[in-house]
Order: sequence, then structure tokens, then C-alpha cells
Amino acid sequence: MDAPHRRVLDLRRDGLADVPMLGMYSYASARPDLPVHRHAGGWEICYLERGHQVFEVAGDTFRLRGGDVFVTLPDEPHSTGGRPSEPGVLYWVNVRRPRPTHRLLGLPRAESDLLLALLQRLPQRHFRATPTTKGLFQELFRWHDSPAAAGRTLRMRLAVTRLLLEVVDGAGRGAKSRSSQRITAVIRLIRSCPERDFRLDELARHARLSLSHFKRRFRSETGLSPRQFILRDKIETAKSRLRAGDRSVTELALDLGFVSSQYFATVFKRITGVTPSRYRDRGDAPQAGRRDSDGQC
Repeated sequence: MDAPHRRVLDLRRDGLADVPMLGMYSYASARPDLPVHRHAGGWEICYLERGHQVFEVAGDTFRLRGGDVFVTLPDEPHSTGGRPSEPGVLYWVNVRRPRPTHRLLGLPRAESDLLLALLQRLPQRHFRATPTTKGLFQELFRWHDSPAAAGRTLRMRLAVTRLLLEVVDGAGRGAKSRSSQRITAVIRLIRSCPERDFRLDELARHARLSLSHFKRRFRSETGLSPRQFILRDKIETAKSRLRAGDRSVTELALDLGFVSSQYFATVFKRITGVTPSRYRDRGDAPQAGRRDSDGQC
């Protein structure tokens, strides 16, 4: 994930009239914020495989971490609230309501009406993904990239249908993104000492887990590796202290355990999209303007 990678596909060209967009990005550093926009007549389903990301809808803020799903309804304005698109891996698909005389994904009329009604009445828009969500997104890309495969369009249509059913199931389970008691204890320890560069074996002992189990479980529950989480926590502390304006960038870098102000500035920009000096000078990021879009999320 060294270089930014982004793909956006129009599946209408592949015979899926109700799927104008399938996309993914893999960012190693922060990218520009997503302005307020909407998707005419279509749901957008985002799956954050890795990292953290914030979305805003109707004045509400939703904080996603790796393993979360986020859904916006047709014509619903949403954005990242002036925040950058953070480092991580995100998949998304836009599914539009068919015309009254048509059926969703070519399903029989009763099944099309039922699936549309279930999507319109999702009990929550932010929830943990089911175990097969990631694989279904990857399956769609794989079949798209196999133009000579037998039954290609049918397989893609089935993958989209299964993905929508997984969204309905995930939203109905009521599982919010949260950490277990052991990982929560580690998070509290990290946040209590932002100046420390914790050893992973020390954190594993604090969680009463083997090192390998701790690393797997920490990433699964937070969306970040322990090292990424520690750096992110240092940057969150730095943002607060920069707003207070009581320390220079160099002093702040040393306070938070960075080996140099240059490395601190590099990490800060990778996570926030701006340098520490610019962040301090401009304060909080401005809110983005409204637009209509077929772009990502």
C-alpha cells in the first residue's frame, strides 16, 4: 500500500443496469476530504476493510474502523465533514432503484420488491460487516476483470444480490463496532501515555494474550495494527496540543517520543493530509461545499 490506488467501475457496461458504480481505494496517506454530495436514486454501501474513516449524514457523525459497513440512502447528502479520506482500504458500491416497470437486478417481481423494501428500512446504517462481505466485493472485481469467463454477468449479478442480503443481515444483527474488554484495556493504556513508544510484547501481556493472537485481535477490533494505532493516538494528541498553541512543533515532536521533528511532520501529514504548522495556523478543517456526484461514498 505504498502508492495511492483507486478503481471506479461502471457495471452497467457489464449488463448490471442497477449498478452504476463499484469502487475501491487503498491509501497509505491521507487524501482530500469528500465534499457533501448525494447519489440520485441509489443506495451506497461502503465497507472499510482497514483503517479509520469519518462520515457525516444529516448532522450526525459516524466513526468507522476496519470491518465496518456504512450505508447511505437514495438522494441522501453525505460527506467526510471536511476531514480527509484517511489511510486505509475502502470498498463501495452504488445500487440504484430500478424504474417502476423494471425489477432490481432482474429478480422476480416479488423478490425485487422485498429486497428494495428491506434496503429502505435498514434498522441502522453503521454496523459490523458479515464475514463474507469483503469476499463478495473482491469477487465482483475478479469477475469484472475476467471478460471471457462463462456466465460472467450472471455471476456478477448473483454477487451483488448476495452482497445486498449480507448488508440486510448485518444491519439486522445490531452489532456496533466496539472493542472487547482486553483490547479496551490496551487502548486505555496507550491513550494514558501518548509520549511512550510501547513494545508490542508489553501490550500483549497487558491484554493477557500471546503476541500473535494480540496483533490479530487488535487489528480485527480496531481496524489498525498496534503500531498504527499508537502513531495515530500520538497524532490525535498532537492535534489537541497544536490547537492549544502552547508548544512549538519541535518541542511537541520530542514530547511525544518522535526521534525528530521531520519524522513527526511526515507522520502527521500522512494521517491528516497537512503539516503540523499548517494545521496549527489554520485550525480545524473547513467544511466542504455541496455537490451531486457519482464519485466514491
